[in-house]
Amino acid sequence: MNKWGKIVAGLQSNKPNFLKSDTLTERSKDNPKPLPQEPLSVKRVNPVGDHWIIPNNSKMATFSFPVTATQLANLQLEISGPNQIDQIPVFESLCAIIWKSLAKVRGGTRPEAVTICKNSPSKPAKGTALNTQIISKVKAGSFSITETDPRKLATLLLNEAVDERSLIEELVEKDHGVSDFVVYGAKLTFVNLEEADFYGLELNGDKPEVVHYSVQGVGDEGAVFVLPGPKGSGIGKGGGEGRIVKIVLPEEQVLELKAELVNYGLGGHDLP
Repeated sequence: MNKWGKIVAGLQSNKPNFLKSDTLTERSKDNPKPLPQEPLSVKRVNPVGDHWIIPNNSKMATFSFPVTATQLANLQLEISGPNQIDQIPVFESLCAIIWKSLAKVRGGTRPEAVTICKNSPSKPAKGTALNTQIISKVKAGSFSITETDPRKLATLLLNEAVDERSLIEELVEKDHGVSDFVVYGAKLTFVNLEEADFYGLELNGDKPEVVHYSVQGVGDEGAVFVLPGPKGSGIGKGGGEGRIVKIVLPEEQVLELKAELVNYGLGGHDLP
């Protein structure tokens, strides 16, 4: 959409600039061995045809809330402490709190494994279309999520994520792409979209004030999306930019999760 805006304004050629990432494909061809294990971050589903929406066992609900820069600073201080050297990033800090809170809602037994989706640190040239998303699994091990310090969970998310892209590609190629799989909601899924240029579209000198983000087809385990907040808005006041958190969960878990998040100073003000 941002590129389209530049094309309309005559600032950019309409010739698309796509790059093909064939690293995983070549590795799969060179190593046709049976999968050592199926990836945890995907779930095989019944064929969906052209609908691209899977049937859920629960009625899913979506809610969003803003997190101001001041709230983020307080949250990072609570999780990381005053030591700036070992400070946990915003994304992992938010995810740790939501992971622990949701485990309380679900009785403390799950989710013991979650999925992390984020962009690769090696970014393509600006204006180039390339899928750089990394899909990783994180397992908590034998300890209780509800009894664990948020810092430990955040550190786990930051340092112990295992890239499953190779396993996913090999699984899909194993049956020649016939089967359908879901990623978002196969396990509780945290998606980092902080660096997405949601506000880059410009038409006649105007840029969007607020961008709404919607996701359909999330599996029963739910998904959490961390988005950039509107630039220059109240969300961003307090010495930096804020975030918007959008959560898709089974409907019966939403109210309890909201109550848990308020204990950490999050939520309390839903976005439309």
